[in-house]
Amino acid sequence: MTDRAQLLLRGRRVGVALLGAGAAATLVVGVLVVPGPTLRAEPRSVEVTPVRATQSLVCGGPILGLSRGPDPQVIAVGEPARRSAGEGLVERAITTSDAVDGGAAIVELPAEAPADDVSATERQELDEPELRGLAVAECLPPSPTSWLVGGSTTTGRSSTIVLSNPGEVAATVDLAVWGADGPLDTTGTSGLIVPPGAQRVIPLSGIAPDEASPVVGVSSRGGAVAATLQQSTIIGLEPAGVDVVTPVAAPAERVVIPALPVVDSEGLAVAATALGAVDVSTVLRVLVPGDEPADVTVSLLPDAGGEGTALTARVEAGAVIDLALGELADGDYSVLIDATEPIVAAARASAASDAGLDSAWFTAAPALDDDDGDILLAIAPGSGARLHLVAPDGAATVTVDGELVELGPRSRTSLELAGNTAPVMIVSGEVRASVSYLTDAGLASARILAPVAAPRPITVFP
Repeated sequence: MTDRAQLLLRGRRVGVALLGAGAAATLVVGVLVVPGPTLRAEPRSVEVTPVRATQSLVCGGPILGLSRGPDPQVIAVGEPARRSAGEGLVERAITTSDAVDGGAAIVELPAEAPADDVSATERQELDEPELRGLAVAECLPPSPTSWLVGGSTTTGRSSTIVLSNPGEVAATVDLAVWGADGPLDTTGTSGLIVPPGAQRVIPLSGIAPDEASPVVGVSSRGGAVAATLQQSTIIGLEPAGVDVVTPVAAPAERVVIPALPVVDSEGLAVAATALGAVDVSTVLRVLVPGDEPADVTVSLLPDAGGEGTALTARVEAGAVIDLALGELADGDYSVLIDATEPIVAAARASAASDAGLDSAWFTAAPALDDDDGDILLAIAPGSGARLHLVAPDGAATVTVDGELVELGPRSRTSLELAGNTAPVMIVSGEVRASVSYLTDAGLASARILAPVAAPRPITVFP
């Protein structure tokens, strides 16, 4: 066979091989592109509603003072009146306290209770030789972090931190304190043990003496605590007010204080001058706890509506500042604070009567909206209660026991409420709310907190 014939024969073999390979490839492609039957397995699912946990609120207990004698002790003075609201509530007490006869009430909504909501508020009126005034505070869920804005430890001013642990696990608490000159170098404020079912009482003057503008940060490990700050004032020999300051959970760039009452400013000025009181004016206390300064814009919205008045300030990081809010006409205001860095803030107002002076700190309130459903209020026993509502941004509507209230953007209003009642509030939009109390005994305030959400159904795939 010639070389040419051999090449042709090899070529035919290669061609047949390529043809076979091409046919096989075509068959494979055909198998790949021809759709086959589709099988889809639907996973089984079960909708489960988690069991609701017991909800607990801690009511801080009586106002504290000092006993007389060569060895004064911290003692409970008087007894608060409490309104608890919710169906199926159980109440128990914290009886172990650093204060003689001190302690706290725990209002619980058990998991098996027929209702979803619980609310409670305490009120105390005092007319003692060294303690006089009105104090009201909402009862609090325990929290791992709290910020207490208010008080003073200058001459005649007493501020006391009260830590209550309603749980079954000990809480290890650290306190950080800021003042007008920045963070304070405190000793003995780290690793404070609050045993389960116990209350610790820490005089702020012992860790921040002669501080006119304190702010206290509270953080706990292990168990959570309910933290409050009690403030009392004596000017000369005259008692001039008591108050209970409740905390905010965290710094924020938007802070809203629903109510800041300005009450008979002329009468207050006369009484303050006669008594020699220098710290009863209306102020806003602000702290930037971070590392950067903040530009702060403060808007004061009056009941009459409109934009109200505004002021701006530069607040340095780490230093507490008390901003004077100027000469405000008598009436109720809401305070809207916008900052370029997270802040904590509260406002002080005072009132005078024939009985004397009293001051109160008005703390920022959380947002309430459509997702909160029925919001149960607990109005403390006694007279002088007014519900304050503010829509800080868009329009909102609120019903209070069926009474409709419409709020335009950046507007506020107030409603009188009967004491010792438990109205139900429903919100559409976003509002902030609080209740102020004003009588001859003095001035006080309690916030409306968002309810703990009832458990929602979840889908479980076994």
